[in-house]
Amino acid sequence: MDATPPSDFESRPETRPFTVTRTVRWGDCDPAGIIYTPRVLDYAMEIMESWYREVVGVPWLTLNREMSMGVPTVRVELDFLGAPAPDQDLVLDLLVGDLGHSSITFLVTGRDRAGKAFFRAKLISCFVSRPAFKPIAIPQEFRDRIQAYRTDCDRGRGEDG
Repeated sequence: MDATPPSDFESRPETRPFTVTRTVRWGDCDPAGIIYTPRVLDYAMEIMESWYREVVGVPWLTLNREMSMGVPTVRVELDFLGAPAPDQDLVLDLLVGDLGHSSITFLVTGRDRAGKAFFRAKLISCFVSRPAFKPIAIPQEFRDRIQAYRTDCDRGRGEDG
């Protein structure tokens, strides 16, 4: 399976927070042009997958097949603040909230290029061993990269970390 993002998808791994821009497709919406709820979760999962590959340095496929671990999502909260229109660019950004022993909280915002937010998602994932699916500690090398990312994001927002 190819891990190449769709052609309507542009990631910016050098930005903090990590940002992905994608185009809302007509097929992502109902006949009235309102985005389907499950597509918003797909968008959040897409940015998380790209973040692991480009910021943490490991694709999900490598985690699963070569490292015998996974990072399934165990909880989701989703707030809708507006509805993006079909063919509109949607800028997604990802922040890391809580970082536990085996869990990680992602905060994903979808907005237009002018900054108007359409949704905010909070997703909690847990590092697990495979195939047992038992929680495991976040590997230290990943934890270090995640902490560095959080620090960079805090600096970018003018916080002391």
